[in-house]
Amino acid sequence: MSNNKTPRVQYEQLFYNLLEASPLPVLIADRTLEVVAANQAALRLCGQQSFTAGQSLQDLLPEKNIVQLVQATIESGKAQKGQYHKNGSAIVWRVSTTPLAHSKTSSNRIAPATYYHYFAITIEDMEEFHRLEQAQRDFLANISHELRTPLSSVRLLAETLEDTIDTDPDKAQQFVEKIETEVQYLSGLVAELLELSRIESGQLPITIEPVQAEQLVREVMARMLPLAQRHRVRLATEISQGNAMVAADSKLIARVLVNLVHNAVKFTPSGGVITMGTASDAEQHLQSFFVRDTGIGIRAEELSRVFERFYKTDRARSKTHVMGPDGGGSGLGLAIARHVIEAHGGRIMAESRVGEGSTFTFTLPIAITNA
Repeated sequence: MSNNKTPRVQYEQLFYNLLEASPLPVLIADRTLEVVAANQAALRLCGQQSFTAGQSLQDLLPEKNIVQLVQATIESGKAQKGQYHKNGSAIVWRVSTTPLAHSKTSSNRIAPATYYHYFAITIEDMEEFHRLEQAQRDFLANISHELRTPLSSVRLLAETLEDTIDTDPDKAQQFVEKIETEVQYLSGLVAELLELSRIESGQLPITIEPVQAEQLVREVMARMLPLAQRHRVRLATEISQGNAMVAADSKLIARVLVNLVHNAVKFTPSGGVITMGTASDAEQHLQSFFVRDTGIGIRAEELSRVFERFYKTDRARSKTHVMGPDGGGSGLGLAIARHVIEAHGGRIMAESRVGEGSTFTFTLPIAITNA
């Protein structure tokens, strides 16, 4: 007797394990529309803390279209699919109902018919899918724009160069220099795209080792000082416990700091101050790095998007001679910075007030040493 029951118990447990393993919300209902099983994903979707036996499908999912879809499956014995807007909102659900064979009945005199007693209802929230689709469309639109502008400039400059190369050598040399600037911008854009692709796919090699926080800041300070002086911006440091060791790839983190300082120079008027610094949080085992400027600031509606790929703040407010052919940069620098910091187990954030300046802060884990 026990030998016959043991496999059944095992199969029931296997069924529930498989149900929970599904990443999609799944409910199992009988012919009376009573829900007999549901995984955690389905309970979260229905706003339930736990499953209670005996609940009707209408109670858990008060969506008439879904209930009608299940009823159609019950009547036809065939799988059904549909796509619905939840309560008339923008949230779209893709619903599939599948009959589960339970037993056979000989009520049909010609041949035994399969009798379906249970039905699986699978719901896929299409919001994330549509978000990814929109992100892909935005990416293609942005990259097309970023490539079209400098390529058009190169074409026009090349045509003008052809007309002036024999008659006005000095003017022709200016056009050559402008073409070189556009080509450098294009090369940088392609390089950043490839780098972002490698980071997002996890293919960028990262060498984590103990690095002194103060050393990182001072090295970047030395590299960026000529740029700051050229644009009449004062570059300062504010180092707290700078001898702390962080677990980092020094080259990648230095590039993040360079990018943040470069952006600060771009948006800070002459006579302003850019401060690079560090601060330690021993309790959280984190070291913070920040770049603070006294520039024009970022509007609140833009602040939440500055780490998105290709997103650019108002170009009219930047120094057009600091970055890129039009002063806008590629719009990839902060996206790359975010991925680099997150790959280190840290976090990057931005604070700003229009007319008062901006502060970009990121954290890195403190290195664990044997000393």
